[in-house]
Amino acid sequence: MNKELDDDFINALMISLQDERIIEKIKEIAETAEADLFSQLREPKDLLKDKEIARLQQEIESKKEEINEYQIKVHNLNQKINSYFNELQKRRADYREAEELYGTVQQLSETTRNSLKRIFKGNTVQEFIVCGVQYENISSLWDFIKNEIMEGREQERGTLLTLFQYFFQEYSKTYDTPLYKPQEVKINEVFREDLHIRTLNSKISGNVTEILLPGYISINGKIIKKSIVRI
Repeated sequence: MNKELDDDFINALMISLQDERIIEKIKEIAETAEADLFSQLREPKDLLKDKEIARLQQEIESKKEEINEYQIKVHNLNQKINSYFNELQKRRADYREAEELYGTVQQLSETTRNSLKRIFKGNTVQEFIVCGVQYENISSLWDFIKNEIMEGREQERGTLLTLFQYFFQEYSKTYDTPLYKPQEVKINEVFREDLHIRTLNSKISGNVTEILLPGYISINGKIIKKSIVRI
């Protein structure tokens, strides 16, 4: 009995499967199932893809930050290099000027060179510079030039004056606020014994006609060395 029912069911099913409407419905169900399966399979791939994109974007942002940091470091290093280079160029210029001045000093008379040995000890440009920027030697050099002028020996005054002015400026550079500055004296101003020293071949009084050796004062205005002038 059961076998006959099964056979009848199968026969009825086979007949039904030949119906075009049934066939279309089965295709529709199959396509929907396939689409659902594809969608289910696609979702994990899309999710993995999004995560990978997010990870890469985060890595890119991190690299951008590193690049910015390195750019800042490079900028700061370039500024330091430029500063060091400018300082080096300045030192080279100062050294070159001192070297030229040292050569000029060697052209002075033997008597003058021997006298200057008490101030500038050594036989190299480096020793010349080291001695020249010391205040005691600058003061002694000023006194030496003054004595030469007062004794009437002015032939080498130009070189000696350049020597004094160079080291006076270099000494001033060693302080943020210089301790001394040149005394201001103008041609044609009235001679004053409290401000000036007149040369022996000058008039007793009158106006300043020539400044042979500028004096200098302290930062608070105290006169350290009076200017040597001719009236």
